[in-house]
Amino acid sequence: MEHALERPDGCKIFYTIDDFTDPWRKAETVLFVHGLAESGVAWRAWVPHFARHYRVVRIDLRGFGRSTAMPGSHEWTMDELLDDIEALIRHLGCTRVHLVGAKSGGSMALAMAANRPALVQTLIGVTPPLLPAAGVDDWVKHIAAKGVLDWAAHTMQGRLGTAATQAEVDWWIHNLQGKTPISTLEGYLRWVPKLDIREDVKRISCPTLIITTTGSGLRSVDGVKAWVAGVKPARLLILDGDAWHAAGAYPDRCAQATLEFLDEQKNSKAAL
Repeated sequence: MEHALERPDGCKIFYTIDDFTDPWRKAETVLFVHGLAESGVAWRAWVPHFARHYRVVRIDLRGFGRSTAMPGSHEWTMDELLDDIEALIRHLGCTRVHLVGAKSGGSMALAMAANRPALVQTLIGVTPPLLPAAGVDDWVKHIAAKGVLDWAAHTMQGRLGTAATQAEVDWWIHNLQGKTPISTLEGYLRWVPKLDIREDVKRISCPTLIITTTGSGLRSVDGVKAWVAGVKPARLLILDGDAWHAAGAYPDRCAQATLEFLDEQKNSKAAL
């Protein structure tokens, strides 16, 4: 079901709820946070894995998907994005959620767990950057010269990896990234180069699963291992593949690993 939450600045944040749990049981909530130039639709393939066991909530971050587009002059901040996510959590009536984020949405999830720990029960970050990827300036120039759709077409294969079919690549281009308002991207890509959550992640205290891939062109396995080692409750899962958007390229593997992780945490808690 589709819903909207209006923020104090007038921005409408849309979100979708998928809940096929037993109606006589109180289901825990899993909140999914998408990455750059996407929407909650990016989690489509994850929903069947989760919706029988959890209340699934997929947010469209401000500026993306059905949510209000942001003007190019908008000054993006991590605090504003976390405020939006926190407002949704409280609007849903949750005390804590299982938080799953991918790409820059994974960075937001990490920052939320570090800075607003009372709201996060468990944390899953799928290929989350702690620092911005190289090449953002080139993306800005490409979008300004040729538009969002052309930029999406030229970068999508790297996101989804060499195993992705052309039909899959085309779907992501035309149904997700290519639909992103250019004004939103102008401001968002001005903010992304300032992203640095290396100190934040050291404060994460909840059970955490980080998922990365062996052949990502954006970040090395050794680099991910190094920072995950500094997050005491974190576990690292390395999937074989060359996509740097593992949540989109390998949804079934990622979703199953996430479910197993959540089950393990639930069983550990029950044993205490």
